[in-house]
Amino acid sequence: MKKYQIAIYIRLSKEDDKIKEESNSITMQRILLHRFVAEKFSDYDLLEFCDDGYTGTNFERPGMQNMLEKVRDSKIDCIIVKDFSRFARDYIELGSYLEQIFPFMGVRFISINDNYDSNNYQGSIADIDVNFKNLLYDLYSKDLSQKVRSSLAVRKEKGQYVSGNSPFGYEKASEDRHALIITEDEAEVVRRIFSLTVEGYTSVEIARLFNETNVKTPIEFKIEKGRTSQEPKGERFLWSSSTICQILRNEIYIGNVVQKKYTKDFVGGKNHLNPREEWLVTYNHQEPIVDKEVFDKVQEGRGLKRNPQYRPTHPLVGKMVCGCCKKNLRYRRGLNPYFTCHNRYSNMLENCVDNVNAMFMEQYVLFMMQDKLYADGELDKLRKEAIQRLDKEIKELKGKCHLLDGRIRKLKQQNFEAYQNYVSGKTDSFHSDDIMVKSIENDLATLQETIQEMEAAYIKMECDRDALSEGSEFAVLSKEMIDHYIEKIVVCDEQHIEICWREKVSVA
Repeated sequence: MKKYQIAIYIRLSKEDDKIKEESNSITMQRILLHRFVAEKFSDYDLLEFCDDGYTGTNFERPGMQNMLEKVRDSKIDCIIVKDFSRFARDYIELGSYLEQIFPFMGVRFISINDNYDSNNYQGSIADIDVNFKNLLYDLYSKDLSQKVRSSLAVRKEKGQYVSGNSPFGYEKASEDRHALIITEDEAEVVRRIFSLTVEGYTSVEIARLFNETNVKTPIEFKIEKGRTSQEPKGERFLWSSSTICQILRNEIYIGNVVQKKYTKDFVGGKNHLNPREEWLVTYNHQEPIVDKEVFDKVQEGRGLKRNPQYRPTHPLVGKMVCGCCKKNLRYRRGLNPYFTCHNRYSNMLENCVDNVNAMFMEQYVLFMMQDKLYADGELDKLRKEAIQRLDKEIKELKGKCHLLDGRIRKLKQQNFEAYQNYVSGKTDSFHSDDIMVKSIENDLATLQETIQEMEAAYIKMECDRDALSEGSEFAVLSKEMIDHYIEKIVVCDEQHIEICWREKVSVA
C-alpha cells in the first residue's frame, strides 16, 4: 500500500527576522512540524521545503515552487504549515489554494496554529474564522511591507547601503552593515577586467581568457567564503560576457552607490526600471576599486545601450540544454532563428551546440509530443476536455449576452421615457438631462461594443470546437503545454536530440 506523502513547509522572511519572533524561527517551525507529524501520522514519507529570507506576499520562492511542482506531479498528499502566514500572506491567493486548487488536486492542507484541516471542510467553504484570519494576515503583511519600504527609503536618502548582498569586490563592514570595505582578492579581479577592457579586449574575450586560466567566478568566491552553497549547472562555474558587462557598468567600483533604479508597483510585483534622472546616487560612499578616469574611458568605448523593445520569446527557451556543457541554449532571432550554445564561442568548447534551427526543433518537439500523447492515450482526453471547456465558455458568453441585451433594452426605455416626460410637460428642464442622455448613449455604445467582441469570441470558439470535433491535431506549441509535459530537451545536434518527459504525464 502506498505510503502517505507528507510535505512540511517552513518560511522565514527578512521582516520576520527583524521582529525577532523566536516561535517563527526556522528551527522552531521545524521542531513543531516534525512533532505534529509524528503524533498524528503513522505510515508516511516526509518531505521538507524551506524558504529562508523570502516574503510571503507572492509565490516566487524556490522552496514553494519546488513543493508546488511536486503537487502538480501528484507526489504530495498532504501539506502542513505552522500557520497560514507561513504559506502565504496574500488573502486572495491563499483562498484560491485552500478552496480550489488543493481540493482539485486531492491535497490535504493543515495549519497547526490555526486549527485548520481541509478534511474538516470537504464539500463546504471554510468558516468565517478561517477567512477572517487570512484577511488579517494579508492586511498585516501589506502594513508591515509599507513600514519596511518607508524605513528603507529613509536609509537610502541618508546615503546608506541597504542591499542584503555585498557587490563583488566588496564586503560589509563588521561594525557597520551599511558600510562597504574592499576585499582585495575579489577587487584584483575587478581591476583586471577594467584593465583588459582598456587594452581593447571585448567582454567575450575576457570571459574566455578567465575560463582558460581558471580565474574564480564571483559565485566561487562566495562559496569559498561560506556566503552561499550552490552547484554548477555543468561541470564547473564559468565566466560569461554578461557578468563582465555588469561589472564594467557598475558605478559601485568608483565609490558610488546607485539606488532607486527600480520601482515595484505593488508588494510581490515586478520591478520596473526608473528613468536615470530619478536614480538616487550617493557619491564617494566607499573606497573605490577603479579610478574614475579608467571607468569613464571604459564607458565611452562601450557606447550607450538602447532600451530593448519587448518581443515574445520562443516557447522552447529554458528547456533546450546543450548536450556537452549542460548549459541552456540561447535563442537567436532573425530570418532563420536558431538555438546555439554560448560556450562554443565564449569558451571555445567545440563539442557544444553550434546551430539548431528553431523551426525544425519546434516541429520535431510537436511531432514527438503528439506521438507521446497518442501512445499514452492522452490526446483524446485533451480533445474531449478542450471541447467541454469551450462549451462551458460559450454558454457563459450566451448568458452574458442575454444580460447585456436586457440592459440595453432598459437603457433605451429610460432614454425614451425621459424624452416623453419632457414632451408631455412632466419635466420642464430637459436641457439639464443632456448629461444623463449622453451618459446613456455612451453606455449603449460600450455595451454594443462588448457584445460585438463577445460575438466574435463566440464565433471563434464555435470554429475551434468544430475543428476539434473533426479530430484535427493541435498544431502550435505553447509554453504552458511544454512546461506541463517536458522536463528538458538535451541537444547535441539536429540528429541527436533527447526529450526528457516529466515522470507523470497527466491532463490538467
